[in-house]
Amino acid sequence: MAISINGFVARLNGDEDFLSNENWKCLLSYAKKYEHLIWGRKTYEAVKSWGGDYLESLKDISIIVVSKNNKSFSEKNVTVCQSPQEAIKIIKGRKYKKAFLSGGPSLNSSFAEAGLIDEVILNCNPAIISDGINLFSKGDFELNLKFEKVDEFSSGIIQLHYYVL
Repeated sequence: MAISINGFVARLNGDEDFLSNENWKCLLSYAKKYEHLIWGRKTYEAVKSWGGDYLESLKDISIIVVSKNNKSFSEKNVTVCQSPQEAIKIIKGRKYKKAFLSGGPSLNSSFAEAGLIDEVILNCNPAIISDGINLFSKGDFELNLKFEKVDEFSSGIIQLHYYVL
């Protein structure tokens, strides 16, 4: 997940102008590695609204959208399900080795509450914004983490890798 130094994924209005495009390149790299990604409906719709080549760059990637309202999407590489557990069932049925969850906050929290997160990778962007949308929405969970490693990118992004204990 891409965040500001103080933990926001977007401004309150949903704008992500403080995030570097290098975050998208990282997401693409992971999505290609795992051949899929799991997004919440709002995240999918936000990326779709960006236009351009964003969704086109994911055309060979299986996108699993978790949406409680049964919304469907016309793209052939998109599968919609209603819960984190159903997303994991799809992942297992397709024989993927790992599930790649890429948010947003409500989905992150629902996976955390279900105990379905075993690793956290954060791209900390060199920005602090006064208010915004948190990495996780409110929920009933706690994740205790063990530091694995840190990577630094030329854009100033610090990528933190943690395992969930």
